[in-house]
Amino acid sequence: MAKKKHKAALGHTAGRSRDNESRAATSLDTALLADEPERSSRHHAQARRSSLYALVPALLALLTSLNTVLNGFAFDDTQQILRNEFIKRFSNLPLLFTNSVWGFNGDSLMIAASDFYYRPLFMALFTVNYAIFGETAWGWHLVNALIHAGVTLLVFFALKEVTERRWPAAIAAGLFAVHPSHAESVAWISGITDPLMALFVLPAFIFYLKYKKSGRRSFMAFSIALLLPALLSKETAIVLPLVIAYCELFLFSDGAPRGQRLRRAVTLAACFIVPTAVYFFMRYLALSHNLAPRAARFGISLVLATVPKVVVKYLGLMFIPLGYSLEHDTVPVTTFLSWGFVGPMALLIAIGAGVWLAKSRVLTFAAVWFVLWLLPPLAGLRSFEPQYFVQERYLYLPSIGVCLAIALGIEWLAAHRIFKWTGRTAAATAAVLLVMVWGGVAMAQNRVWSDTLTLLRNSVAKDPQSTMAHIVLSTEYYSHGMRKEAEAETYKALEIDPNCQDALINLSQMAANDGKLDAAIGYLERARDALGDGPQKRGYLARIYHDLGRLYDERKKPDLAEQYLKQAVEIVPYPKNWVALGDFYFDKGRYEEALEQYELARAGTSPKYALLHLKLGRTYDRLGQVERARDEYKQYLDLAPNAEDRLEVFRRLRQL
Repeated sequence: MAKKKHKAALGHTAGRSRDNESRAATSLDTALLADEPERSSRHHAQARRSSLYALVPALLALLTSLNTVLNGFAFDDTQQILRNEFIKRFSNLPLLFTNSVWGFNGDSLMIAASDFYYRPLFMALFTVNYAIFGETAWGWHLVNALIHAGVTLLVFFALKEVTERRWPAAIAAGLFAVHPSHAESVAWISGITDPLMALFVLPAFIFYLKYKKSGRRSFMAFSIALLLPALLSKETAIVLPLVIAYCELFLFSDGAPRGQRLRRAVTLAACFIVPTAVYFFMRYLALSHNLAPRAARFGISLVLATVPKVVVKYLGLMFIPLGYSLEHDTVPVTTFLSWGFVGPMALLIAIGAGVWLAKSRVLTFAAVWFVLWLLPPLAGLRSFEPQYFVQERYLYLPSIGVCLAIALGIEWLAAHRIFKWTGRTAAATAAVLLVMVWGGVAMAQNRVWSDTLTLLRNSVAKDPQSTMAHIVLSTEYYSHGMRKEAEAETYKALEIDPNCQDALINLSQMAANDGKLDAAIGYLERARDALGDGPQKRGYLARIYHDLGRLYDERKKPDLAEQYLKQAVEIVPYPKNWVALGDFYFDKGRYEEALEQYELARAGTSPKYALLHLKLGRTYDRLGQVERARDEYKQYLDLAPNAEDRLEVFRRLRQL
């Protein structure tokens, strides 16, 4: 009986306990529900603050870019926009995906032989712009400014995900917004390729970061899908999988074993194979003859010795707001033992050691981001001329890493007392000063891009000892009919370097255009005799022999003409030289020899180069190979429907 009473008491106690738990749970739920509006309010307040943090850098980007609407068309804009028939009709949109960037310029042999740029979304943007603005330049510049502001927004959100802090992300985005090195990408209409690519690359990176935090595969799917439009904007988007692989290995190590991190990195990078394969397939269909650049001007050892010097120049442009120019003449470094290699390499090692000693995961990420996105232009040094070893537009995406590193430094200042200043005062002062100085320089540099002559005059002003700056300006003057100014710039180049090959070649071309063949030949012979040893010797010698062959042919000295044209081919076997020798043989009635040279040129040029099909058609016609002649004539007519000699070719085709 006692036991039953005890059990009943226990049951009653347990029941009361459950009732208490139920009441406690109900009270907790009631409290949570009561607190829900407050928590929701805090969440919305944080979202509003994040929006404000993001909007300030975007507004800075817009404010420093808006003065570009006063500019006209400059540099490549003349051909890419004003002379580009592809972008002037929406019906041509499919053609943009089956042609190179310069495919509209099918009558240029140099472009047909060397154009490996496949950027259909870039050309699609131009098609839309032309439909809206036509040839009114301010509208094109406004679009560039808006794209730059959009990219700046994305920079903030990407860095907020990386750092998990709004302040350094906002400071870095603000610095990115106003950095003067971006003038080439924003103020130059045709320089929009990097910002356009960033509109896809940065969201792809943000989705990857969200995937890492949430584990939601849909985020990763979005990241993978965005790689294709990024690649179709500019091929250097191929770096994105490398960035993600680095993040898997080091940024998000989360204490996992190295082998596991490596497997994760390889797996995620492999996910990008599908959009990459689709891109390369589309690229192959559009320009199978030029999947990669062929005309390497320099050997690998010279390029490797020059890379540290180039990287230091890029870092200088990032930290020191001086010397911005279209051209940054960089003398190639020929040996690893020279100061040109040792000095810059020592500086880069010191910077790398400083980053490593800082033991900062985010600072290391910033440095790696800068290096990885700079790899494509460094890899392309073999094909660049020395004055274009350093090009400011290539800093657009890499600069995010430098801006983040500076923002981290400003954040460090905020946590330390500097003399009598509080850390926050010092940090705020540094940030405001940087934005003001960089923004002012950026706005001034924007106006440098107002037109081509202003741009090239700026190059001379920034580096008056650069012979190439004077030569390029001279060529532009000559194209505008400003003969005296052109000659003056050419002679300035000769004053700097009496053996300047480009100056002597320029004078030769001017003399030839005036019908002074003996003077033109004299300049070329002087250039040949003054040519010293160096990495560019073969290229200059081939060019001199090519021009001498053409001039001696005009002088009715065929033996000398053939000799020089053949030497040009032997030194540099290239389509331009093959076609020149083929033309010589054709004019002399030596059709078999002409055909041999044209066929060599065909193998090295785009099949869409119309003029070569005409040359082949006429050669086959002279040789009596009727079917082949017909085929080549038809291809010419298909590729050049507006050619002046269309009716003549059509009549000959009907006769065959």
